[in-house]
Amino acid sequence: MSALTYILADDEQIYRTCVQQYLSLDQEVECLQACEDAFQVAEALQKHEPDVLILDVEMPGLNGIQFVKTLKKQPHIIFITSHSKYAMDAFDADAVDFVKKPIPPERLLRAMNKVKELIRIRKAAEGEEVFRKNDQDSFFVRQDYSLIRINYEDVLYMESLNDFTKIHLVHGEEKLVLVSLKNMEIQLPEQRFVRISRTYLVNKQHITALNKNEIHLNKVVLAVGVTYADKIQESIIGSKEIKRHL
Repeated sequence: MSALTYILADDEQIYRTCVQQYLSLDQEVECLQACEDAFQVAEALQKHEPDVLILDVEMPGLNGIQFVKTLKKQPHIIFITSHSKYAMDAFDADAVDFVKKPIPPERLLRAMNKVKELIRIRKAAEGEEVFRKNDQDSFFVRQDYSLIRINYEDVLYMESLNDFTKIHLVHGEEKLVLVSLKNMEIQLPEQRFVRISRTYLVNKQHITALNKNEIHLNKVVLAVGVTYADKIQESIIGSKEIKRHL
């Protein structure tokens, strides 16, 4: 694999230095440019086509999340920030990862390894069928050079990673498939799955509790998108809710 290239943006010099130093530990990673804000990144993108953008969320003028939403062609995105409150917005922007400051070097390297894996899967899947509906109880996804069968009942939820979808299974295993969550949603039976945000598609069978802000899948708690709340209530509960008065 050729070097994984990235452009970095953070308005604090100390973090620009830290990120570059940490990633220099990986000889397969190359920094194309370090920027102070989103406007410098926009200029850098006119000269370079990086594999990854590593962006601070809070930057003057235009924050990292706002900037990503302006891009027509989006590289893989890793956000870094001091505030956990941006995590949901970051993943709604199809970020590969979200790293909290102060940045542990191993955590940043792990985020870059996620990108490497996405690129590897994309190359392995070129020209190959990666998703196939099987019957009313299962579907197939490509993993390396084989199509593997997944039962609907074994799926806990699915997570958007830009052009990829990560399938989280009930026993903790994960499968990564080169199909966008939007296309997964279209092909999967709506009586079994419901979209709760731009980021998540969940298996109705495993929902244990819900409200307008979040859905519980036993110990897993997922945030509900504001525009999805009413649709989710109707899709999951419908007329089954026990009413106090008839």
